Amino acid sequence: MITYKKRIKRSFSRAALTYDQYASVQKAAALRLIDEVGPHRFRKILEIGCGTGNYTEMLMRRFPTAVITAIDFSPEMISVAARKLSHDDQGPGSIKNRNLHLFVDDAETFSPDTGEKYDLITSNSTFQWLQDLKSGLSRYRDLLTKGGVIAFSIMGPETFCELHEVMQGLFAEKGKISAQYFMQLDDLRRLLHGLFENVKTRKVVLTTKHASLIEMLRTMKYTGVNIRRNGKNTLFTRSLLKETEKAYIERFGAIRTSYQVFLCEVG
Repeated sequence: MITYKKRIKRSFSRAALTYDQYASVQKAAALRLIDEVGPHRFRKILEIGCGTGNYTEMLMRRFPTAVITAIDFSPEMISVAARKLSHDDQGPGSIKNRNLHLFVDDAETFSPDTGEKYDLITSNSTFQWLQDLKSGLSRYRDLLTKGGVIAFSIMGPETFCELHEVMQGLFAEKGKISAQYFMQLDDLRRLLHGLFENVKTRKVVLTTKHASLIEMLRTMKYTGVNIRRNGKNTLFTRSLLKETEKAYIERFGAIRTSYQVFLCEVG
């Protein structure tokens, strides 16, 4: 049986070539996150879950003299990021910006070879997929320099709430969709206050609209999102798609999707 982590890795790896076309919400979250980071002068930055490098590029522009290490557990995502950020097709070894280092590595087990520490550890729309967020944040806390900060965006459980409500009304199997397993803000705050002295959190809701249900589902698939966290994905037949779309529009007036985003800075 495929494990949760392998399932997530496979989904994101398959989405590497389509991610940038469909990831408007993730890019919007990244813009809000980089604004939260503020005007600090960071010398060494670690980015967790860099994906195709959209947020990485924002970091490079905001902190042009900083040395940035960016990791992702998907080789396919790293390959896309390398081509994008080096403006050539030679892969990670030929990146022209010597201040940028891309690596394939696991967010929950990453450990720098040389005992490196970082002024900023940051992540956009990744931490909700970790199996043990508390352990991961404890690990990153130990990688901070004195006075360093961790800044991240993380999706909350009200993400895809419209889809969940419609599916609960239509489907015989009343299982949760993947976002229902994401951490509530109050629980996240308690976790952060237990690990860090300084904690700032802010909630935003980003909303998208789609021309059809199939377009919305395609956006999810092509950004690596599974509807179900465990087991098989929901199979939408043509008749079920039509029925679900009708129920969606009757309930919400349009095919819209909410993304609950928590912006956090700790240190």
